[in-house]
Amino acid sequence: MSIWVYLLRRLSILPAILLGLYTIIFFLSHVVPADPARVMAGEGASEEIVQRIAAEYDLDKPLVVQYFLNLGRVLKGDFGKSIHTWRPVSQDLRQFFPATVELALVSMVLAVLLGCLLGIVSAVYRGKLFDIVASGFSIFWLAIPRFWLGIILQIGLCLAAHGLMPQGGRINSLIGFRPITGFYILDSLIVGNWPALGSSLRHIVLPAFTLGITSLGLFSRLTRTSLLNTLQDDYVRTARAVGHKERSVIWHAFRNVLIPIVTIMGMQFGFLLGGTVAVETVFDWPGLGLYAAQSALTADYPAIIALTMLFGVIRMVFNLLADLSYFVLDPRIRQK
Repeated sequence: MSIWVYLLRRLSILPAILLGLYTIIFFLSHVVPADPARVMAGEGASEEIVQRIAAEYDLDKPLVVQYFLNLGRVLKGDFGKSIHTWRPVSQDLRQFFPATVELALVSMVLAVLLGCLLGIVSAVYRGKLFDIVASGFSIFWLAIPRFWLGIILQIGLCLAAHGLMPQGGRINSLIGFRPITGFYILDSLIVGNWPALGSSLRHIVLPAFTLGITSLGLFSRLTRTSLLNTLQDDYVRTARAVGHKERSVIWHAFRNVLIPIVTIMGMQFGFLLGGTVAVETVFDWPGLGLYAAQSALTADYPAIIALTMLFGVIRMVFNLLADLSYFVLDPRIRQK
């Protein structure tokens, strides 16, 4: 199958998936027994003010009418105004999006590199002390709650260690730094602001480790299991028999286990974005996760719908990229 045919097939079903996602989240968000007009007006506001706000945001209309009116605005890229920031939701998303993506990307890089490395070494030294310890830690990391780990790291490395690591935020506020793209690490490299780069890296270490630790354990276990199975194949035994170095044999065997790893990468990136809510709240990371938590507490329907749609699009895009990577990693797929 041609990669272009496959791409067109996948893209053709995306609108239906997004419509279904929008429909589900719209009606679920309105199940919450809270009056958004009252929240926006404040507890001491008069009934007249509440009704005026409800009329302005179409909250006084039947739910089905609200659904279609809001759908029309969403199709135009207008998600309305946020209830707790009083700014257009699209503007809030542009502000908080880079912080969350930067955190998720760094977490994914740490999880993939360290997880695959641990998995390879565990497979090579199967049954040895390192394999037993690494396997135990991998299982432990898969079960550990992210928010609990974040709090423990804050207590141990930020408070008990007298500020060894920053407790929260993205950068030291005393450093004069004006971001360009919103990705602090990239921006500090572009402008050559090395104090800002150092501060950004120090601030992202703990939240990135906390967010990616579960994925690290998953990649470690997946790499170990897949590589052990591949090392039993005939071509591996043949390569060893003809005298190829063990390092070269292991590298070629690892290349053949990349497809399941890439598949999990696409799925895990979506889970990482979802996991940023707890991690960003613990570390006061100014991203979409913290914004989502605040939106849920204030029954901010426009923000909740926009966030869900954005997370859905990102997850589908990365799953699509993971599927397309099969054509690059496995030549047999291109021949079908």
